[in-house]
Amino acid sequence: MHFVVHALDKPDALPRRLGALAAHRAYLDTAPAEHGVRVLLSGPLTSDDGEKMTGSFFLLDAPSREAIETMFEGDPIAKADVWETRTVTAFALRQNNMDGTE
Repeated sequence: MHFVVHALDKPDALPRRLGALAAHRAYLDTAPAEHGVRVLLSGPLTSDDGEKMTGSFFLLDAPSREAIETMFEGDPIAKADVWETRTVTAFALRQNNMDGTE
């Protein structure tokens, strides 16, 4: 089943985000598979000019919402108290025009 994770940073979180970023990326190299989750698409949300990270976005394939919640409990970004809000929403994919490029 597909899920979207939309997380917005706390206003003062950028230094903590930057401090946890390398550990967060390393965590995402292994943790999803350990929880039966597959990351289909992910990246930081940014200001309109793309200069400042303001949150996180994930499109995941997971067996359940609980698997995602459990996975994110261990995420270094979450442990660094970066996100003000994090929502997990089930998603029904109807159209995909991504060609695999950034």
